[in-house]
Amino acid sequence: MNLQKLFEKEKPEKKKVGEKDDIKKQEKKKYEEKKKYEEKQIALNTNEVIIQKGKITFDDLTTSQPMNLIIKNLDLKADNISLEENNISNLLLSFTFDKGGSIKLQGAFKINPVFADIGVDIKNISINIFQPYFTDKININITEGAFTTSGKATVDVSDKTGTSIRYKGKVLVSKLTTIDKTNEESLINWKAFSISNLNFNSNPLSIHADGISLTDFFAKIIVNPDGRLNLQNIITEEEKPEEPQESAQTQPPTQVEKSKESERDIKIGNITLQGGTIEFIDKTIQPSYTANLTEIAGKISNITLKGDKLADLILRGKINQFVPLEIAGKINPAKENLLVDLYARFNSLDLSPFTPYSGKYIGYKIEKGKLSLDLKYLIEKRNLDSQNKIFIDQLTLGDRVESPDATKLPVRLAIALLKDRNGQIKLDIPVSGSLDDPKFSVWRIVLQIILNLLTKAATAPFALLGSLFGGGEDMSYIEFDYGDYKISEQNIKKIENLAKALYERPSLKLDIRGHVDMENDRDGLKKTLFLRKLKTQKLKEMIKKGEKAIPVDDVKIEPIEYEKYLKMAYGEEKFAKPRTIIGTVKSLPPQEMEKLIYTHIDVTDNDLRSLANQRAMSVKEMLLKTEKVTIDRVFIIEPESLAPEKKDKIKDSRVDFILK
Repeated sequence: MNLQKLFEKEKPEKKKVGEKDDIKKQEKKKYEEKKKYEEKQIALNTNEVIIQKGKITFDDLTTSQPMNLIIKNLDLKADNISLEENNISNLLLSFTFDKGGSIKLQGAFKINPVFADIGVDIKNISINIFQPYFTDKININITEGAFTTSGKATVDVSDKTGTSIRYKGKVLVSKLTTIDKTNEESLINWKAFSISNLNFNSNPLSIHADGISLTDFFAKIIVNPDGRLNLQNIITEEEKPEEPQESAQTQPPTQVEKSKESERDIKIGNITLQGGTIEFIDKTIQPSYTANLTEIAGKISNITLKGDKLADLILRGKINQFVPLEIAGKINPAKENLLVDLYARFNSLDLSPFTPYSGKYIGYKIEKGKLSLDLKYLIEKRNLDSQNKIFIDQLTLGDRVESPDATKLPVRLAIALLKDRNGQIKLDIPVSGSLDDPKFSVWRIVLQIILNLLTKAATAPFALLGSLFGGGEDMSYIEFDYGDYKISEQNIKKIENLAKALYERPSLKLDIRGHVDMENDRDGLKKTLFLRKLKTQKLKEMIKKGEKAIPVDDVKIEPIEYEKYLKMAYGEEKFAKPRTIIGTVKSLPPQEMEKLIYTHIDVTDNDLRSLANQRAMSVKEMLLKTEKVTIDRVFIIEPESLAPEKKDKIKDSRVDFILK
């Protein structure tokens, strides 16, 4: 300091090289004895010190930015000043700064030992006056802001208990404005931050306050392209020298450290937020995503870091000006008794602004849709139980977006499977786990469950559909008797369930693909064609009698009628039949007639293809008869192969369904 030059002592003469070490020791000893003697002789006693209307110009050139400060209107009055032990002096000090604000201190103090009990009255001190002292440590510029406080400060320096600083009073930081040095944009602003009835003690640490209030505040949160939050960069990271390996290792806390931590006593009556705005920008995607949380208001009551007392929390705001957000519940932030019982909900958040995310991760723009969340979280004994109810209304994907990060899974099909006939998707995802598990993350699990839904839509869509409506994997096919295309009673029920599911999922379309068992269906079709020959004969008789004509396959042959119509069918056959000596058709037993008819029935691949198509058509007709599925949603497609893909415990004689 420049004032030090007024009191500089003469520099001691340099000793000549080669003097003996014992002479140096003697001189050092004499110097230390003289110093102790002089210290004992120091005495100060004065009745009164007065300064009136003083002025101090202070320049600090050690900072990266010059510090210039002018103190004006300095009034000082101190009386009964002495270095004698436990002497009580009185102080009255007041002054103003040239850049605004005033300080007034009044009270008693002691020099030996150091003690002060001072009334404090600080008004509207501009914070940016002192910015040169911390500008290298933070990445923000404080362009405006004033500090005000009034109360009583007590400082007690004791060799036994250490230094203790106590303060009782109220604190106000008003009209704070900050600018991010990196982006040159507003970062954190507020109209008023106040603490009422603050009671602070440094040793042991204790903070009590009736209330903390923050009004008309603004914060800008940016996720930078590297994934770091801009708020993480507020404090400048200093390069730390490399430490030896053993000292770099994390040491467990000592008993003293644990004791000090447990002694911390923090109690706050209320924390109140009013008129807040948070602007969020995510620059990890292009184009960047922006959202605003406005009209933030809320209150946390009865906060304490000790014991098992619960604090009440209520927080409200609006997302993007129109969507109401509400968070409420009870919390106990005490580490040993951590408990959180909260719910959070918002309704009808437009999804189209999320197109940058959907384009990158699912490969489609979002044309329209609304999102609602209803979340409930309970943390007790470090264990979490949560309910995550997700409601998406009228989600509609737009154009395809080429993105290397987009999933290859069938997103449109998954949405069609999940979306009901009202255009709504409802998901209820419970998540539980231990907070002590480093791999546990609620939203990571929720996202994984959603990813599993997409995967299931791709690999087992009917299993997903079945989990929503019942029926499971068996809804993906219908089995048939060999050689037949009629639907059994059991399968009629399955088709009805499928029709109900399709009715509730109107975005889905269904492809029907008929198949056959190349061996068993060939034999079964021979039997079907054989019986059709007999039924044809009975149908002819029925028509002759004037009875109503019915499909030939619906005709029933009673056991007593079987041999009659077998003979008639045998007589109609054109193949060469065994004859008698006189040339008439030889009468044969039923078994022989059956064998001859079977022998001359030829089932070709075309017949099998026709059977496969008939099966697909009969299923389609059954679906349409339910009147729950319209014809424009059901398609019969030509199979690539008459024989289907082999599946365990499922017959090849079947119809397969494909959802689209």
